[in-house]
Amino acid sequence: MKRIFITALVLIFVSAAAACAAAPWSPKAGEYWIKINKQQLRLTLFKGGEVVKSWPVSVGKGRGKTKTSRLDLITPTGIFTIYRVIPDATKLVFDPAWFNEPGEAAPGAYGSKLISFYNKWQIAIHGTNNPGSVGRWATHGCVRLKNPDIEDLVTYVKPKMRVVIVDGDDMPFSKETI
Repeated sequence: MKRIFITALVLIFVSAAAACAAAPWSPKAGEYWIKINKQQLRLTLFKGGEVVKSWPVSVGKGRGKTKTSRLDLITPTGIFTIYRVIPDATKLVFDPAWFNEPGEAAPGAYGSKLISFYNKWQIAIHGTNNPGSVGRWATHGCVRLKNPDIEDLVTYVKPKMRVVIVDGDDMPFSKETI
């Protein structure tokens, strides 16, 4: 009897945890959020269901929706939460050894600002020291904007804001919810 009770409690806990993990997010009216469309190479800032601004971006060289390692060069799809904005990313150094690539460490590669969001690959939204690369599938998985564009974007960004990355026109929530 005790074993059945414990098994039932475990099943209830697992079901509740799965339901919480699968609970969809959808923006509330007036809430700022970011949508990144990998196919269109666009980052769009929304307030509720209304477009505020939009900019061209670069995304990962790798193709696919699911990122399995930092070496696959894919920008993952999904809903992410912003952790912080690094106001001076010029001091950050890109190290090609992180990707098992040859080359020298490159200070300033992340441009003027960096938006960190929760993910296990340490990818981010950031500026660049190579503005000609924007508008291409060119990164190791990060989302890259021109420095004036990231500087404009960060004026709207706050911790806990959502970032929705899609591959085409698919959306992880119903447009009727906003």
